[in-house]
Amino acid sequence: MTAPTRFEFPIAKAEYLFNRFSQPGVGGDKQKFWREVMGFESPEAIREAIIAQISLDLLHSVGDNDYGERYQAIILIRGLSGISWQISTGWIVLFGENIARFVTAVPQRLGRQQ
Repeated sequence: MTAPTRFEFPIAKAEYLFNRFSQPGVGGDKQKFWREVMGFESPEAIREAIIAQISLDLLHSVGDNDYGERYQAIILIRGLSGISWQISTGWIVLFGENIARFVTAVPQRLGRQQ
């Protein structure tokens, strides 16, 4: 296991969060959460909000798969709407590398904060 030393978060992953509709009953509407609930107006704003809150110390290993070691970190993000929400972020460090690559971000079911 190689400990990650930095993060990589391609803008395409934030675009997925910002624009993607899920199938009914499968994971919810990503676009609705990030745009309407949190008030983000661009994928870049989502990416910046996540990067501002993440740190290597927050990553916890959740096992590996065929590609590398998977990590999770729960962070608190304050949206442009003024709402703060706990977000579970997923990352992967590919075998033989030390870069934590962003995979996804999912709001915690009871994650809304005052």
